[in-house]
Amino acid sequence: MNNEYAPLAVCAFNRASSLQTTLEALRDNDIAPYTHLYVYIDGPRRDVAGEDAKVNEVVSVARAIEGFKSVTVTVSNVNKGLAASITGAATQLLNEYGRVIVVEDDLYCSRSFLSYMNQMLDAYENDPRVMQVSGYGCKISRPRGYEYDIYLNRRAHSWTWATWKDRWETVDWQVKDFDELAANRDAIKAFNRGGSDLFGMLKGWKEGRNNSWYIRFNYAMHKQGRYTVCPVRSLVRNDGFGTEATNCSNYNRYKVDFEAEHQGAFVMPEQPSDLMPHPGIMKDAIKYWSIPYRIYGKIMTKIKG
Repeated sequence: MNNEYAPLAVCAFNRASSLQTTLEALRDNDIAPYTHLYVYIDGPRRDVAGEDAKVNEVVSVARAIEGFKSVTVTVSNVNKGLAASITGAATQLLNEYGRVIVVEDDLYCSRSFLSYMNQMLDAYENDPRVMQVSGYGCKISRPRGYEYDIYLNRRAHSWTWATWKDRWETVDWQVKDFDELAANRDAIKAFNRGGSDLFGMLKGWKEGRNNSWYIRFNYAMHKQGRYTVCPVRSLVRNDGFGTEATNCSNYNRYKVDFEAEHQGAFVMPEQPSDLMPHPGIMKDAIKYWSIPYRIYGKIMTKIKG
């Protein structure tokens, strides 16, 4: 067990009000005073008028926050993009601390979020089955007799996550076997068991249509047969669906049962290894990435703009 709480990386860009809300929610966590906060702010896009001023507002918000053990603000001189910002921040802190919690600036976290993330990092540090911990969980139906507050998911999450240095270093960020994967229908089908969008997202990265760090991490997790630990009731909700969101539209199909403040300790297995994948939960947890849900989401996005 680590003697210190994991460092918290918050990645921000050009939305000061979103960052303010995210930081204030994290500050309200009981262990915030014992947590080192690192805020990473991406630089403005030079071809977008007025973005310098927006980024400066974000910097001001970050430098004004209090309530953490320490606050370190890093501002990029150039626009790196989301993937490079996140992977750079994670790599830096993992090299220093061996573990990291990462939050983006459009996420609202519960008061028990940091406690949960640290508990899971401690509990599953030596469990080779687990690649990632997330505070986000889609709305699922708890099966009768299922007593735990957590479950294993074959799909990684990007809406709050944590990992360890030894897992991070197993990711092939170049995806050297992409051509082999693309030529194998059975391999594609197996990858898409975590959601019908996964291979398409990875292909989009390969073709330069997106620069997602997440899909490459997800593919590495799939190849290694590892899991994400998620809460039965989500400890985070995404407030970033709106006109200023860089990567989201107004409509949000990712429904959650939000746990504003967990009362008492999370119900855990007696031994971490006792937590086994539950087929019913697994199916429920990835349904939002099934073809019917995705089609419905696209229709609603067009309607609601």
